[in-house]
Amino acid sequence: MKTRFLKSILLLMMSVFTLPMIAQDYSYVNVILKNGDSKKFFLKDVSKIYTSKTDANGMQQGDSQFQYITTVNEEFVCDLDEIDCIDFVKSNVPAEAIDLGLPSGIKWASCNVGASKPEEYGGHYSWGETEEKEIYEWFTYTHCDGTVQTCHDLSPSICGTENDVAHVKWGGNWRMPTVDEIQELFDNCTTEWTTYNDVNGMKFVSNINGNSIFLPATGYCWFWGIYGEGNWGYYWSGIQNQETISNAYNLYFDMNGVEWNKCSNRNDGRAVRPVTN
Repeated sequence: MKTRFLKSILLLMMSVFTLPMIAQDYSYVNVILKNGDSKKFFLKDVSKIYTSKTDANGMQQGDSQFQYITTVNEEFVCDLDEIDCIDFVKSNVPAEAIDLGLPSGIKWASCNVGASKPEEYGGHYSWGETEEKEIYEWFTYTHCDGTVQTCHDLSPSICGTENDVAHVKWGGNWRMPTVDEIQELFDNCTTEWTTYNDVNGMKFVSNINGNSIFLPATGYCWFWGIYGEGNWGYYWSGIQNQETISNAYNLYFDMNGVEWNKCSNRNDGRAVRPVTN
């Protein structure tokens, strides 16, 4: 009883006094249950964390107390006695948010998901998946039933969702860019094919404030192989093609220039360069 009381008081104090400050330094709150299950809530989506003597139906259950976590999408309710611990997890983002002075205010990451330096390729991910794999084909793709014809419709956007590898890996406000944001980058920057720390890629230099980002020519993954390393750059957006749902939009470049609205098969493995507000 004493442990449960102290836990509820602590969480109540955190919700009332420090939740906005916690959200600045931490990425998500992880509720770990005694049965081994866990539930993750990104703090940017959490509006309230509190305890109550009533359950989800407004009923009291003896001397039980209930943990509530309210987000933009749901309200989580659980008996405090079923909770083992509640962890606030710090963001582990290796990138800087580069301000290119873009009209939308969007900032681009200094490196790819899975990388810690601008010139590192990072991971290659199928669109909508959050882990790398050995084989990139439809029969290994999570969001279909084994063939291109059975591709699941995730339209119109996976930006900021559980299918967004940037959001899942980095948390906070980090996410995959939209097609409009890729076009904005292209429209407001001068592009230059260059070599940075012995790695070929495209440099985007802001026409507004002179800041820049470097995107390495990562190539792409298909079946067991990686193709075009050092020659082609492929970067997913979070936007599905509405007419052909097995495709999604991506940024493409090579030494001859940039295409900001290219479409590719979603099962292919491509790099991701996150953005944030």
